[in-house]
Amino acid sequence: MQFRVAASIGNVNLMSESKPFVTVIVLNYNGRSFLRTCFSSLALTNYPKSKFEVLLVDNGSTDGSTEFVESNFPWVRIVKLHQNFGFGGGNNRGVKFANGQYIAFLNNDTEVTQNWLLELVQASVERSIPICGSKTLMMRNRSLVDFGGGKLTVVGRGYAVGFLEADDGWIKSSLTGYPCASSMLINKDVFRQLGGFDEDYFACLEDTDLGWRAWLLGYKTLFCSESVVYHNYGGTSGEGRLSPLKAFHGTKDPFITIFKNLELKNLFIGIMFAVAFDLGEGILLVKSRNIECLKMKAKAYSWLYGHLSSILSKRQLVQNKRKVSDKWLSEMGFISPLSSAFKEYIRLSKVAPQV
Repeated sequence: MQFRVAASIGNVNLMSESKPFVTVIVLNYNGRSFLRTCFSSLALTNYPKSKFEVLLVDNGSTDGSTEFVESNFPWVRIVKLHQNFGFGGGNNRGVKFANGQYIAFLNNDTEVTQNWLLELVQASVERSIPICGSKTLMMRNRSLVDFGGGKLTVVGRGYAVGFLEADDGWIKSSLTGYPCASSMLINKDVFRQLGGFDEDYFACLEDTDLGWRAWLLGYKTLFCSESVVYHNYGGTSGEGRLSPLKAFHGTKDPFITIFKNLELKNLFIGIMFAVAFDLGEGILLVKSRNIECLKMKAKAYSWLYGHLSSILSKRQLVQNKRKVSDKWLSEMGFISPLSSAFKEYIRLSKVAPQV
């Protein structure tokens, strides 16, 4: 099976000064408390200073974030947006200001290691793979894995390999269902060909969808274990697997993914299991008397009904460009079996987050 690569990828010699120019985009919304750690670590990045730039793309913060960066990190270029466009919308707008051949998306609540970028670029160039994601470890317990590769599921959700397991060297670089956008590299031309992040997601699963669409359109995605970044899990969106924000977006976003990316013969299976998943989650919310999150889940279904036409239009665009089947993605291990996905959900519901 043939896969697509960006035409410019194979022409880069990493042993010379012809290293590709990279734009690092740090998206921010009222995240001032994270920015000193993030940019202080970026300043130590082991990559030619003339070959990368750092952009702070600010989603209309009101906490003095941009003023703080201007005063303390004057080498950072700042793009000020007038409102919060969400994760996908903010990053998409940031790419328009990027000078790089490659884009490195980085969460504001991260701390990078010195070789994080060099390892991503080297992996992308040497393997001719246009999309690469870092290994991320928990900021507050650096022996635990945050992201060790990604699995897609027929219920429209993704899950991280090794989440909250010990980082003892067992996770190796490999092809993956999706990269984690807390630290990922992508060839800018490929990002544009994919249409960027889908802005309907706003706060979660944008990276899962991007990776899924990349495979469908014939682009490989790699998890690079040599690129290490520490991530303050829950720092941006708030901790708790069922905060109101996550309840809303975590309910609607899997359905967007299902409608867009699954083949017709699997579409209704995905919908059925996704509804069953939500019913089970809804019962738990009733039992715990979490009425606020329950209301947000109901609001998510209303949102989906109102946007169904536009979602189906996006589905047509994706399906018309499809190069691989759902069966192939499953056989390659990128789409996880339902049994494995269910076991992982049960594990996550029991594990005490040591983040």
